[in-house]
Amino acid sequence: MRILRHLFALPPPSMVIYLVVAIGVSAFALASFARLIPSYLAVGYDYRTEALVVSGQVLFQWMFMGRCSCPQRGKYAVIALTISLLGSILLFPLLAYGAIFGVAEPLAAVYFFGVVAIIFAAHHHLVKAEGLPAVLAVTWVLYRLLLLAYLTIPR
Repeated sequence: MRILRHLFALPPPSMVIYLVVAIGVSAFALASFARLIPSYLAVGYDYRTEALVVSGQVLFQWMFMGRCSCPQRGKYAVIALTISLLGSILLFPLLAYGAIFGVAEPLAAVYFFGVVAIIFAAHHHLVKAEGLPAVLAVTWVLYRLLLLAYLTIPR
């Protein structure tokens, strides 16, 4: 929570830099992870795809923020992108191990869903702690399920 307080206090130019870095790290990590599970993906997946996914998450969530102010929407963007960054950091051990020894796709998928469970709990906690609409936890899951269907269901 203390780290978020510092992030919320950043001046706008620094905030933009932080958000771009968070998107970049997430895009790199998830694009790298996609290479571990190619048979599960029905679409091409690279860093640009993930950058759009992460950015789209924030825009999607903003639709459910109703009458929230611009500062609250900005606060949510920081929370959402920090959660994505956390998930990416949690993927790095698997990515490093996989680069050296290789990883079976089912094991990589189980690890990934473990990371999703952790970041969902963190997202839910932060949304609640910051007094943001509780529906954001539900719509976070909805967005991820819609995305999962798009990425994995063959066309």
